[in-house]
Amino acid sequence: MIASIRGKLIFKGKNDAVLEAAGVGYHVFLSRTATELLVNIGEEYHLLTYLDVKENSLQLFGISDSREKEIYRLLISVSGIGPKIAHSFLANFTFEEIIGAISSGGRGFPVKIPGLGQKKLELISMSLKDKIFKIGYDGDLTTPLQAGVFETDTSRLEALSALMNLGYQRTEAEKIIREVLKSSESAKISTEELIRKSLEFISNKMESNLEEIWSKIRLLMMSHPWHGIPIGKQSPSIVTTYVEIVPTDTVKCMK
Repeated sequence: MIASIRGKLIFKGKNDAVLEAAGVGYHVFLSRTATELLVNIGEEYHLLTYLDVKENSLQLFGISDSREKEIYRLLISVSGIGPKIAHSFLANFTFEEIIGAISSGGRGFPVKIPGLGQKKLELISMSLKDKIFKIGYDGDLTTPLQAGVFETDTSRLEALSALMNLGYQRTEAEKIIREVLKSSESAKISTEELIRKSLEFISNKMESNLEEIWSKIRLLMMSHPWHGIPIGKQSPSIVTTYVEIVPTDTVKCMK
């Protein structure tokens, strides 16, 4: 399996190129971002690749980063979607455009892809819209295409709103929801379940932080000459020391 290639660019077409490595020229079909990456003939470039092996042919697909490679693998996992159609997706759209369109039911593609009708696009969306949230995507979800990842899914949008009403910033709430979805065993999750699991995630994280804090306090008390005297009777300087090692947000919760 050829996982990546580093070589000199000796030819570049609309969405394909030839890279020469160790005297061998490799014909590579390119994603849109990979095409934009390869600029100057004669310069050396590095691409991640996927090798499609058939009985009578070998085709190499060049991809710019691990996110594109993962979305490529997800696309070819859908029944009826082969490497050529998956390549057509990546040759015409950016990673963010594909994510946004899949999350919107396959209705967000600005151009038509040969061999793909609306029904097949809807099948892709139905098969992948829960899986794409498990791709490590930590971008700033502020542009329309990026925001669509959350805005077009009711359960995620309502869970996001619930966390924001509790005082969490949008980016922080989105990260919590993504962490919950990564660990979720079910492909489908209701709004109520997503909110409940998000709150459990927050609670578990807080308990972990508190346990770490109290472990430090216990160690401090064991090593201090005032060990054994109730906290209320200890000197102000010692009590102050205890408070100082507790993060501000945790102190608020403890109050």
